Amino acid sequence: MVSVKFEQVNKRYDDGFQAVQNLNLEIKDKEFLVLLGPSGCGKSTTLRMLAGLEDVTEGSILIDGMKINHLPAGARGLGMVFQSYALYPHMTIRGNLAFGLRMMKGTEKLAETEITARVDEIASLLELREHLGKKPRELSGGQRQRVALGRALVRRPKVLLMDEPLSNLDAELRHQMRNEIRRLHDELGTTTIYVTHDQIEAMTLADRIAILDKGELQQHCAPMDAYHHPANEFVKSFLCRHIDDLVTTANSLFKPTDDATEVVE
Repeated sequence: MVSVKFEQVNKRYDDGFQAVQNLNLEIKDKEFLVLLGPSGCGKSTTLRMLAGLEDVTEGSILIDGMKINHLPAGARGLGMVFQSYALYPHMTIRGNLAFGLRMMKGTEKLAETEITARVDEIASLLELREHLGKKPRELSGGQRQRVALGRALVRRPKVLLMDEPLSNLDAELRHQMRNEIRRLHDELGTTTIYVTHDQIEAMTLADRIAILDKGELQQHCAPMDAYHHPANEFVKSFLCRHIDDLVTTANSLFKPTDDATEVVE
């Protein structure tokens, strides 16, 4: 069982800016949670504190009941996918996928046969087997994002963290990758925390969403619960109104008109 818990977590910078305020949030085992909110709401800072990339000013972060505030990033057993692919351009796709495994030390160090088996397994899962001998420049944006995702998953992390991973892709690729990420989660069952400002992305991916504004948690529930029962005016405006506007726009674009029809003789 791999759960994550934030207890009264605060993040305050040296200049006095409060990025996260009194955050209490629990992510259940095998849950797909989306941290949602506008730019500057504290969602990425929350993820980075969990990852060990930002210090916690006050409060506790726990994984499976164990406080991890003091642990370095590499000792937390987490996998992270960033906005940029951050692939090594001189390495093949196989080399990129295997790199993190080859860097493991001590009791975690793996035999080469195990590394090969894990890479082949994740490449099959992500439909990358035929590209293992290629360099990143030879792949499309969607394929490179799959490699970045595979590099995180191949280490079999306790928790998978994703920070705006699709923002560099065009609309069609974003749609394809959303489906792919959800499929992988359902297949693997890895506890996942995903950061986005995109309401549609949150609604289509999440088991539950945590909506933040100005560093404070506004609502934490299933996506449709937030849509039908917004906790406050911010949630109503940011989530519900935005989705209603999209639906209205889509309906107007595809609505048949009674204008004069073209006559073909």
